[in-house]
Parts: sequence; structure tokens; C-alpha cells
Amino acid sequence: MSDKGFKNSLKRQMLKMTLIPLTLMTVAIVAVSVSIVRKSITDQIRKELINDADLVAFIFDQYYVGDFRLVETENGEVEIYKGEQRLNGENTLMAKFSKMLNIEVSIFYEDTRILTTLSDAEGNSAMGTKVATVVKNDVLDTGQPVFYDNVIVYNTKSFAYYKPFTGADGSIMGMIGVCRSGEDVKHHIIRYILPVIGICIVVAVFFGIIMVRFNKKLAERIFKMDRYMNKLSNGEFDSEMPRELLQEDDEIKSLANDGKKMARALKNLVEFDALTELNNRRSADKRLEEIRVKMVEMGMKYCVCIADIDFFKKVNDTYGHEMGDEVLRKVAGKLKKGMVGKGFAARWGGEEFLLIFDNRELDIAKRELSIIMDDIRTIYVPDTDRQITMSFGLTAMIPGESTDEALSRADANLYEAKEGGRNQIVCK
Repeated sequence: MSDKGFKNSLKRQMLKMTLIPLTLMTVAIVAVSVSIVRKSITDQIRKELINDADLVAFIFDQYYVGDFRLVETENGEVEIYKGEQRLNGENTLMAKFSKMLNIEVSIFYEDTRILTTLSDAEGNSAMGTKVATVVKNDVLDTGQPVFYDNVIVYNTKSFAYYKPFTGADGSIMGMIGVCRSGEDVKHHIIRYILPVIGICIVVAVFFGIIMVRFNKKLAERIFKMDRYMNKLSNGEFDSEMPRELLQEDDEIKSLANDGKKMARALKNLVEFDALTELNNRRSADKRLEEIRVKMVEMGMKYCVCIADIDFFKKVNDTYGHEMGDEVLRKVAGKLKKGMVGKGFAARWGGEEFLLIFDNRELDIAKRELSIIMDDIRTIYVPDTDRQITMSFGLTAMIPGESTDEALSRADANLYEAKEGGRNQIVCK
């Protein structure tokens, strides 16, 4: 895992699984909050505009007595009167009323503005302009008041409420319109929603950090498990299991324990001979290389011996291979027992065995080997009087030489022992 850039690495996937849901959740909460706040503000504005329209109608009826009339001044401007009261101008009651409540007020005669506080960016009044067709159809044609939460009023997106009024004969003469700019509402929404967004972001970051740390820890444990398994695949069966994998009582700990069992099983399979339960030639070669390095770096002394069971082929031919296997197991047991505290025993191949004496001079190794040879002589083919003996070729390893050179010398000594009558040790 450490050496490969996986396209869909576990770390990247876990990061996505953490951050994407948190991001989507935050966006959803903000969207819902905006919707709720907007609806709440819209409902509030609706109530306010209805009250404002009722108040305008009340003022219009109570304080402006008389009929509508239009008067054109010398400057060509048009003044609107109701009775003796002028309705339009800078300091009219409607203008003050509009400024005080932060709304725009329009009085319509049929669908035309005859009185309004609306003006464009350059200050030009909307007097004489007509209402949108949809408003005319919804209000004047039906005689019912209507609230709009997204309507264009004199080129401005607004909230508006239109209420019809009737004449003396009960017919609909026009309507009262009150509106508030949508920009004001947008500012209200932003003001109320910013704390919600802030809280959502803080909560998301808090839980995000917790989840990222947890996922990072989990990914690191999986990474270490993968690295440990890679070592096993490379034959490093004695590698230590990382402690982090065994700290939590979870599936990874169970997997780590299974990995340890597998390491032991693989080590037995790869490094040990199944029949004799001794180390096999592969592990013996590895041990020899380690010894060669130690001799050079640390000056330690080693002796190596190749041993062969005498006349083993006759045992197989006479008593069968099953009996031969039994003899191999007995011999291996004696060699393993005899080398305890002295060194290392391995099956070299067939009926040959390799013995390595650690930190021994040649004469001491020979003396200890003689004891092992005497013990081998106590073995007999089961249910027969045929004694088992072995021949040994022993030599001291020389610092700086290759393992092949030492083994070749030990093998030559073994050949000499066999040619000289077997059941003996040749030491050179």
C-alpha cells in the first residue's frame, strides 16, 4: 500500500465518505433554514402590508373628504386633489406615511396610478403608469385583495399587497397598493441566516475534524496491517506485529491475530521440513548467510557439519519408505535435542542433515558432535536389530570465505568419512 498510488485509495474514499455527507448536510440545513426564515419574514411582511393598506384606506377615507379632481399648474404639472386636500407632493401625508413605514404607496383609479410615492432612480414619479396586467386581472377583475411575494413594481422586485376600493354605487373604482422592496427582505434574510450558517459551519467542522481523525487512525491501522502482510509475502515471517493493530478490540485486531497465526503457519510451511520438523534447506541457507556476516562484523566463530545416515537406502529398500520416514524422524529428534544450546540443526536433503555450531572452536564442536553421534547409535529400526549410524563431515568456517566454500569442505570431509568406513567424524 505504501508503494502504490491507488486510484481509489482507502484513505481517499474514507475522506470522501466523511466530508461529502457533512458538506451536503450543511448545505441542506442552510437551504432549509433560508427557506424557513424567508417564509417567516414573508408572512410577517404580508401581515404588515395588509395592515398598512388598511391604514392607508382608513386615512384616505377619513381625512380626505370630497371628490377627486385634477388641476394643471402653469408649469404644466398635474396636481391631484380630493376635495380641498392636495394628495401629491413632497410633504403630503402619503409621502410622510410612506417614509415612516418604509413602504411605497399607490392609489389607482382603475388600473392607473393617480397617486404614488414610487419613483425611479432619477427621481421621476411613477404617476400615471399602469399596474401589471396580472395584478389587474387578480384584483380589479375579481374584487379580491391579493398579496405577491415576488412581483416587479416599477422595475423593482418587491413584495406587494393590492386592495380594491369601491365608489358610492358599490362598483370597483380602483385599488390601494402598498409594496416593499425585495432588497430589504434579502438583507433581513442574510442578517438572520448568517448566525445559522456560522453555527452549521462550526458544527460541521467540529464533527468533520473528529471523523477525519478517526478515519485517519483507522486508515493508518489498515496501512500498517497491509505493510505487515507485505513483509509476510516477502518471507519476513519474524516481523513484529505493530502494537497499534492490537490496541482496539475490533475487526482489525482479529485480522491482526489471524495474520500472526498465518505468519506462524507460513513460517512452518516455508522454513521447516514437514516430516522431521527441522528447519529446511531454505532456512539453513538464510542462517548460513547471517553467520557469514556475523563472522566478518563481530568476529564470532562457527563450525559447520554435514551428516548422512549410513546405508539409508537399504533401510528403505528392506523395510519400506514408511519405516524409512520413521527412522528420519527419530534421527531428526536426536539431532535437534543434541544441538539445544549449541546451535542449529536442519534437514539438508534426503537423509542428509546440516549442523551449525555457534561460537565454537573446532575441537569443542567435535567433542559435542561425538556425544550426538553416540546418541544416534541408540536408534534401531523399529521391531528389528538393525542399528542406525551416521557419518559426519565437520569443519570450521573461516572469516571472509563464502558459505559455499565452507560447505564444500564439510562435504569433502563427509565423503572421506563414508569412504573410510562410515559411523565416524572427519574433522578438518
